[in-house]
Amino acid sequence: MQTHSRTFHCLCPPDAVACVDPEECTRVCGAAVGCSNIAYPKLVVELMPSGLRGLMIAVMMAALMSSLTSIFNSSSTLFTMDIWRRMRPGANERELLMVGRVVTVLLVALSVVWIPILQSSGGGQLYIYIQAVTSYLAPPVTAVFVLAVFWPRANEQGAFWGLMAGLALGLARMGLELAHPTPRCGVPDRRPWLLADLHYLHFAALLCATTGAVVVGGSLMTPPPPSDR
Repeated sequence: MQTHSRTFHCLCPPDAVACVDPEECTRVCGAAVGCSNIAYPKLVVELMPSGLRGLMIAVMMAALMSSLTSIFNSSSTLFTMDIWRRMRPGANERELLMVGRVVTVLLVALSVVWIPILQSSGGGQLYIYIQAVTSYLAPPVTAVFVLAVFWPRANEQGAFWGLMAGLALGLARMGLELAHPTPRCGVPDRRPWLLADLHYLHFAALLCATTGAVVVGGSLMTPPPPSDR
């Protein structure tokens, strides 16, 4: 047991990665809540040999660029084809291409501006931030998709209002998270009960159930979809 403890300490120093004291965490990584963000990079930089270290960094950069290009391209395409083209039906291909490029640049600028907000949400812990945002935005889509597949009575009106209700609730919880950051270790959690007593994963389950209820209610109160659909 003692040997395993020494091995873990050498591979992943707990005083840095799992620090508890806010002053120590701030000294190590600049975040008072914790330093979980540096765990994987610290292992890659300090544990792997030079060749594998460069390969792993190249893989991480390639995965990052692939994800970002997919997001930017999809978002700009959705705006250009679904919004701008409806506003300007006579737009030619050159105009649509230029609008797509401008939207991409704006998205990149918005992403840079969003970094301070990301650092303040969840105490700056990237993994918690990603999981929390997913819990606020994904459940409505999941509920609508599952009901559309397994319940033939679901219609467009129910799906629309279910998505709107789920999005509103998810954004409300996300706004509260941004307005009331997570307190650091040892500080009493005096945030509203929706944040302090309801974990974001539990909120995701409730959000999914609420969205499903709205979809069912909206579908039952409106005409059923055509039989050929």
